[in-house]
Amino acid sequence: MWFRLMGLLLLLMLFATRAAATSLDVNLSRHAVRAGLAQQLSSASLEVGGNWLHHIDDGDVLDAALHLVDVPEPGRGALELGVGGKLLFINADDPDVEGAALALGGKVRYTWPTFNRFGIGAHIYYAPAVSSLGEVKRYFEGALRAEYLILQHANVYLGVRTVRIGDDRRNETRTFDAGVLGGLRLDF
Repeated sequence: MWFRLMGLLLLLMLFATRAAATSLDVNLSRHAVRAGLAQQLSSASLEVGGNWLHHIDDGDVLDAALHLVDVPEPGRGALELGVGGKLLFINADDPDVEGAALALGGKVRYTWPTFNRFGIGAHIYYAPAVSSLGEVKRYFEGALRAEYLILQHANVYLGVRTVRIGDDRRNETRTFDAGVLGGLRLDF
């Protein structure tokens, strides 16, 4: 029940913010679907967002994210970096693991200046035991993808992702999701 309430709270937070730019990102792998929404706030370079990862066998992970996103080389715009964190709500099956974690990390995206339809992106987040609550002992997420701009505001991509969750009761870390994925990102 608390998992659904957190999801509703996350959606309300996202739609209540004033946005300068919005991105909708959906991707599929063999056993999982992930949907995310990110909004760049009009003040500074802050970006707020949230994602829902549903694995057909392993459960759900919801996150609310806050990043400082900027271009380290003003004028070129080819490289975009984001640093920040995610507040995660985890409801994993087999075995039942429920809890929350605060993961810190970042993301990077590079678009080739001479061929600006192609880009690569990656992200990595980690939550140790000290920032994890409930039955979650630790959390790790990493992904790498290649993007292609098909329309002015639409990218398709292929990539790989791994999500690992530490279980406090069994004192082990197991793979929640791993493998190849394909997706679509729409920018408004």
